[in-house]
Amino acid sequence: MRVGIFDHFDRGDLPLAQAYEERLQWIEAADAAGIDSYHIAEHHWNPVGLAPLPGVFLGAAAKRTKRIRLGPLAYALVFHNPMILAEEIAMLDHLSGGRLDLGVGRGISPWELSMFGVTPSQSRDIFREAMEVLIQYFTADRVTHKGERWRFHEVPVQIKPLQQPFPPIWYGASTGGTSDYIATLGSAMNAGWAATARVRQAADAYRAAWERAKDAPFRAGRPAKPIIGSVRMVVLADSDAEAEALAKPAYERWYASLETLPHSFGHATVFVQPDYELARRRIGAVIAGSPETVRAELLRHIAEAGLSYPLLQMTFGTLTPAQQRRSLDLFVREVLPAIRALEG
Repeated sequence: MRVGIFDHFDRGDLPLAQAYEERLQWIEAADAAGIDSYHIAEHHWNPVGLAPLPGVFLGAAAKRTKRIRLGPLAYALVFHNPMILAEEIAMLDHLSGGRLDLGVGRGISPWELSMFGVTPSQSRDIFREAMEVLIQYFTADRVTHKGERWRFHEVPVQIKPLQQPFPPIWYGASTGGTSDYIATLGSAMNAGWAATARVRQAADAYRAAWERAKDAPFRAGRPAKPIIGSVRMVVLADSDAEAEALAKPAYERWYASLETLPHSFGHATVFVQPDYELARRRIGAVIAGSPETVRAELLRHIAEAGLSYPLLQMTFGTLTPAQQRRSLDLFVREVLPAIRALEG
């Protein structure tokens, strides 16, 4: 079973230039330790996204690493001209030596969408139109498209991705038509921070969509079974008490960053639990403790949720670079082998 890292890159206490360098060093350490992938979110105009242009940061990470797969999770397609984004994707795939995982989505934050003049109800159609352009770019020599939002006529394609016909795709948890559509592309699915039972529902629904799309053309060469992930915020220390003492303020800072933009609109985020104790004990979105505690809780979540690719959020809030590195070291030495032993 493979294991990935998910990162919001939210604001901590370091100056920004130092924060970038420290995070790149952390990714280098994850690469050397055998972590399979690093995924970074795209967010704009708020402190939960200090890498609002994921491609720029991933380009830097690509040149500092050797084997870890890298990708946005996800490019919010409403914010991008799909033809320009397609060129960026192709460049990143080559710069990384074919290690790009292409996360795409509609944009999870209605407040960010509104600042771009888009409503959540409009984002689905924009996403599908952008995907049509991207897929045509990846699979044709010229792009012609006449849609509601973009129009292109016989635009020549000069740069193709290294991975053919396009890099592996990741998408957030979805239902209905979008779930069926991304299954035709062989996409991996991330169910986010939801409680284990809800992750299982999303996983089972996506497996059904995967089976319905088994004969889709772009499924050729993709895995026989869908890749299904879920994010858990993970903090390890030598004891449960020490880990909890680190995780609680880190979670509270991360949540405050997440809430900055919604609060400016007079709203609150509805998809994340504001209270640490509820997030930790009831939802299970946070797993904090000694290696023994984290190993037991994470293995239980993987089994009960039906995961094949757990995603760990290990760098967030008030955690210092030294605390993040210690957490990673403990995880790699004392938890990762048990996960590797599972069937993906």
